[in-house]
Amino acid sequence: MDEWHFIAERKIREAFEEGAFEHLDGEGQPLNLEENPYEDPSLRMAHRILRNNGFAPAWIEEGRDIDAEIARVATVSGPERSAAIARLNQRIAAYNLKAPVASAQRLLLKP
Repeated sequence: MDEWHFIAERKIREAFEEGAFEHLDGEGQPLNLEENPYEDPSLRMAHRILRNNGFAPAWIEEGRDIDAEIARVATVSGPERSAAIARLNQRIAAYNLKAPVASAQRLLLKP
C-alpha cells in the first residue's frame, strides 16, 4: 500500500467517525440509475425522449428483431433452415457494425 492510499484511507475513516457520512441527501433511498453516466451527453436527451415514448435507438430495435428471428429459425428444419441462417448471419454481421459496444454484438449462427 503506498503512502497516498494510506493517507486517503485514514482521512475517510476519520470523516466516518466524525459523522460526515450521516444524514446525507437521499440516505436510505435507492440509487437513481435512469441516467447512464457514460452516455454521450449530446445523445442523452434524444435517448430519454425515445425511452419515454416506448422507442429505442435503431440498433437496439434491430437487435430485438434479430433475437425474434433467431427464435423463429430455431423452429425451422431442412434446407430452408440453412438458407434462413445464411440470411440471418448477413443481418447479424451488418448489425455488429452498427452496435456501439462490443457487448451488444451477436455471434453468427452455425448452419
